[in-house]
Amino acid sequence: MNIGHIISNLDKNLDNLTDIYGVQIYIFLFLVVYLKTAFIVLTFLPGDSIVFASAALAAVGKLNLWILLALFIFATISGDSQNYYIGTLIRKWQQKKPRLNFLKENQVQSAEAFIQRYRNISIIFSRFIPFMRTTIPFVSAYTNYPFYTFLKFNSIGAVLWTFFWVTLGYVLGNLKWVENHLAVSLAIISMIPILVPVVFIIVKKGGTFRRKGNMQ
Repeated sequence: MNIGHIISNLDKNLDNLTDIYGVQIYIFLFLVVYLKTAFIVLTFLPGDSIVFASAALAAVGKLNLWILLALFIFATISGDSQNYYIGTLIRKWQQKKPRLNFLKENQVQSAEAFIQRYRNISIIFSRFIPFMRTTIPFVSAYTNYPFYTFLKFNSIGAVLWTFFWVTLGYVLGNLKWVENHLAVSLAIISMIPILVPVVFIIVKKGGTFRRKGNMQ
């Protein structure tokens, strides 16, 4: 059993792998979401698409919806907590050995300013933005953001993120076209996280233009 191959191709071959490995597939699903959020270097692993694909299979009776909900919420919270812990270790290590600069000072200041500006909102909704979901937990710890505050709002984000993708996958999974063209559906669905920051920038700039227009 090549675990690395299974994990890297899980979203694309989930239907076949479920038939082959049965209940063991839940272990692989947990590992993918956990590892993706726990370690910044593994951000390339599938995230949104794997949750969507799993819920789509639950819609046709191949996986258990309630197990998936509990599994993904726990994997996300524990993975982000691990990421936070790594950030704490790096911060303490760098305090003892200041010559070992893992992050540039201006990067730390920028990240800290971002978290302080948006605070709890940045932690909750970073789950929906690519790259941010893996960097925010690390930077939160690195900039000494309180863990229990982080855990509280990160848990809210984990629940919202899981329910969003599971609900979307389960509802669309009942459509015959999605069931028959899961690979195409995953390609389309994977575009949604990319559009989130684009929409955010458009809305933000639109608000800026309106304020300037009102001032004239």
